[in-house]
Amino acid sequence: MTVLQTRYEKIMLAHSSHADDLPTVFARASQVARRVTPVNSERDIAIRDVAAGVAGPALIGCVLWMLRESRVRDLRRLRFLSRDGQVFYELTRRLTAALGLSLDLEYVYSSRLTWSLAATRPDRLSAAPWLFNSFMKSNAADLCARLGLPFGEFKPALIAAGVSLDPDHRADRPDQAAALRRFVDTPDVVNAVGTRISTMRQFVVDYAREHALARPETGLVDVGWTGRMIGSLIHVCEAAGMRRPSALLWGHEPRPATGWTDPERVAAYMYNTATGDGLQLRVPDAPFIVETFCMADHGIVSGYERGAAGQVEPVLLSATNDAAAQWGLDLYRATLYAFCAAVADRVVRPDDDVRPLVHHVMDAFWCHPTRTEAATWASYPYDSDPAGTAVRPLGRPFTLGSGQAAGGDRAWLAGSLALSEPAAREAYLGHAPEGELAGAPAAD
Repeated sequence: MTVLQTRYEKIMLAHSSHADDLPTVFARASQVARRVTPVNSERDIAIRDVAAGVAGPALIGCVLWMLRESRVRDLRRLRFLSRDGQVFYELTRRLTAALGLSLDLEYVYSSRLTWSLAATRPDRLSAAPWLFNSFMKSNAADLCARLGLPFGEFKPALIAAGVSLDPDHRADRPDQAAALRRFVDTPDVVNAVGTRISTMRQFVVDYAREHALARPETGLVDVGWTGRMIGSLIHVCEAAGMRRPSALLWGHEPRPATGWTDPERVAAYMYNTATGDGLQLRVPDAPFIVETFCMADHGIVSGYERGAAGQVEPVLLSATNDAAAQWGLDLYRATLYAFCAAVADRVVRPDDDVRPLVHHVMDAFWCHPTRTEAATWASYPYDSDPAGTAVRPLGRPFTLGSGQAAGGDRAWLAGSLALSEPAAREAYLGHAPEGELAGAPAAD
C-alpha cells in the first residue's frame, strides 16, 4: 500500500544527496513507522506523524552522534539521566544492539531535588538559582517543595519574611523574590535544610560510585541546557575524590553568571551557546520542544533510600506519569520505536550530519504547526518544575483581555497562536516583547 508523504518526509528527502544517506533512511523510516502504527483519530494521527517526522529524526540523529562521540572520546559507558534521558536510553540500546556495538548502557535516577540540593550550601540558599528559577518561577509552596520543607509547618516563617502565600505570586516579582530569599536565609530554614543537604550529599556520592557516574570513561547523557545539575554532581563527587566524566547533551545554554560548563568534557549535539557552535540550528524555545519529545513514563526523583543490601535506590514522587499516559505517551513511544527499528534496518552511513534536516523539521512543526498539530500537542501536560508543582498545557489560545503583552505560562507560543482567534493573535503580536518571540535562552 502506498503511503502519501507528510510534509516532514518531503523535507527529509529535500536534504538527501545519496540513495543510502541518512535523510533518505529517515524519510523511509518515517513512512514505515506511520504504516505500522495504528491510529483511531485525527488526534492520533497528529501524535504519530510528529513522532515519525520530527521527534524520530531529532532523537535518532542525536543518538547516532552520541555513539560517534563515545568512540572519539574513548567512553566505555553511557549513563542516561532521568527523566529526559529515558527515551535516549531506550533508543540507544535498540540501535547499539542492531549495529553490533558494545557499550555499557544504564538508565540512572537524578533530579534537581537530589543532585542540585546536594551541591547547595545551606548558608547560601538565597544564592542558589535552581531554588527560584524554572519555566514557572517559584511561589511559596514550590520553594518549600524544592527544599523538602513541610509547607504548613513553615507558613509562619514565610509570612514573617514577607512572603505572599498567594500561589500566583512568584519569584518573577521582585518583591516576592526578595521575600523568598529572606525566608531561606532564616536560621530555622538553614538548620532544617542543612541536615537534609548533608544526608542527600552522602546518598549522591554513594549512588555515583555504585553506578560509575564520576569516571573519565563515562558519558552522562541528558537533554542539557544550563549544565547546573551535572555541574552539581561533579562538584559533589570531586569533593569526594572522584574524577570528572563527559557530558553528551542535546543543547547547552549555560548562563553567564550561574551556569556550568567545561569545554573539554561537555559536548552538545545541536548547539552550544558557550562556544557559539550551531546557534543557527536552534529553534525558538528549544528546551520546551525537546523536553516534550523526551517525556518519561515515571515521576520525579524526590530522593534516595537504602535498599535491603545497603545499595542506594531512588525514591519517586510517582511510579507512573499518568498525565503523559493519558495524553498519548504509548502511541508516541510506539511510533518512535518503529522509526528506530526501521532506521536500524537500513542505516549504512551513520556519520552523516543531519542537523540541518533536524532543524528544518523541528522548525516546520514548532514554529509553523497545523491547527490539528497545535490542538493535539498543546494539550501535552508540560512541567519543568523541579518538584512537579507547576504542570501546564504546553500551549493554550490567547484571548482578548487576557494580558496579550506576555506569553505567561505558555511554553509553546506558535502553537498557542495557531489556536487563537485572529483578533487575539494580532493583539498579542502587536505588544509581545521581542525576546519572548525570539525564544532565546532566558536570563536568570
